Amino acid sequence: MLLAIDTSSRFAGVALADDDGAVIDARVWRSRANHTAQLMPALSRILQDNKVTVVEIMAVSVALGPGPFSALRVGVSAAKGLAMSANLPIVGIDTLTLEAGPHWQPGIVVTSWLEAGRNEVAAAWFDGPGSRIKADAIATPEELLSQDLSERPSTLYCGEAAHMRRDAIRSFHAGSQGPASPGVVAPWTPADRLWQLSASAAEHARAEAFSDLSTLQPYYLRMPSIGTPKRRDRVVQGRPGSASR
Repeated sequence: MLLAIDTSSRFAGVALADDDGAVIDARVWRSRANHTAQLMPALSRILQDNKVTVVEIMAVSVALGPGPFSALRVGVSAAKGLAMSANLPIVGIDTLTLEAGPHWQPGIVVTSWLEAGRNEVAAAWFDGPGSRIKADAIATPEELLSQDLSERPSTLYCGEAAHMRRDAIRSFHAGSQGPASPGVVAPWTPADRLWQLSASAAEHARAEAFSDLSTLQPYYLRMPSIGTPKRRDRVVQGRPGSASR
């Protein structure tokens, strides 16, 4: 049995999956800055309702972000606490990868978007097999769209922030003067990340490619502004927190 935790955005969730990564039960909710108060009761309920004890859990997985600072800390801390107390292996996977995972296909560039605040989004670009093709970035939607049209007009957009801006993405592509492009935006639901996290966790478990519990941290991309200078210089070429395979 696998346990998955996602607090990457206001849409949080927990899931139980079998050893193959197929979700058995899931709870998804929209949190209003109450991840701390809502996560542990949700974890307790899903285990109780399915009559699953911690000793039956094969591994715990967690979405690493980027996302709101406090929300990510809640999810990652809970996952690490469970893993440490029950001596469980842990799998941490960045949320941009989770958003893009269901849409990888040969010959298509997929870019996943997550909210970054200040009218900006965090973005990652993947090729058909699912490898990052450039560094992750934070920018306004207009800046990212202009870049995509000049570099890769056939981009497929996915993720929570792309879904929220689907009409703007399509309008931007339709009004461009560059090569014809439909501005395709993939469907999205709050449960998508949990399903992908569960499937990816099973894949990592089969390969025994677990994360290092002592060093696993949320992936902020832009460092929190409270108590530290604002930065945009954090980039990633791999999958933050996940073990090499």
